[in-house]
Amino acid sequence: MFGNNIRWLGLLFVGFTVPVLSMPVHSAVNYSAVYHSAVEPSDNLTVITAKQVVLPIDASLSETPPSLQILTYEAAPFAYLEQGAQSGLLVELLAELFKRADLDYQLSFVPLKRALLTTLQHENYCVTPVNRSQEREAKYRWISPMLISRYGLYSSDSQQIALTSLSDAKSLTIGSYLGSGIAEYLLDLGYNVELASQRQQNIKKLQYQRIDLMASELMSAREDMRVMNAELGEPELVFYTSIRAMACNLDLDSKIKNHLDSALLAMYQDGFIDSLYLRYGVTISL
Repeated sequence: MFGNNIRWLGLLFVGFTVPVLSMPVHSAVNYSAVYHSAVEPSDNLTVITAKQVVLPIDASLSETPPSLQILTYEAAPFAYLEQGAQSGLLVELLAELFKRADLDYQLSFVPLKRALLTTLQHENYCVTPVNRSQEREAKYRWISPMLISRYGLYSSDSQQIALTSLSDAKSLTIGSYLGSGIAEYLLDLGYNVELASQRQQNIKKLQYQRIDLMASELMSAREDMRVMNAELGEPELVFYTSIRAMACNLDLDSKIKNHLDSALLAMYQDGFIDSLYLRYGVTISL
């Protein structure tokens, strides 16, 4: 279906290997199909309680299942704290997910490394968003896909660069930042990537023509442009799609997992996920 545009990165989803797609702008992705193939305590926890019954609840779940402790980390615009309030696309997604599954949860912000270790060691803990890998796969139970991220190459508003495929950028300098997975991906392919210490620095580097292109997740790019009061327009090329999941402790009750899986699937099927992304200025249905 995707021809030579598929780059296999070995992400495992319930026993299947799922391709992470490296694609030109006009390639189509069936996110419902993607779903089917994918299918330490902290202070100041904010308790979000769901009471509305949307899914039929198993008798064993009606006996007050435990509240899940959900850990995430600050990464605007997906999840961040604004004057003490939890905000972002992922925060809204979690609220809807647990409302539909009729489950209680507590959401708190901790660094990712600590969140992964805490979830590994404590029952009824989960962490999201997380990239799935062979190393992590057997250590957690997975709810997926939680986030679908698309990555693009942006040029300066004063010096646009037409791209039809990723290979067109082979001779150009691409800006990214330390710790970025997309930077590692491009470096592995032999591209010339210049790393900044912070993500938003790449907008200034574009404006001063110190780099030719900026590689960024689309929603993150919009947020960075807002913060930096800059406008780069649409990306010259959308070239990569990644899927991130929620990793839960291995002892997570199977009935709770099934209700979360079913609720998440329904959110993709009835258009809630599409409309949520659109409110943040990004489309995931190409």
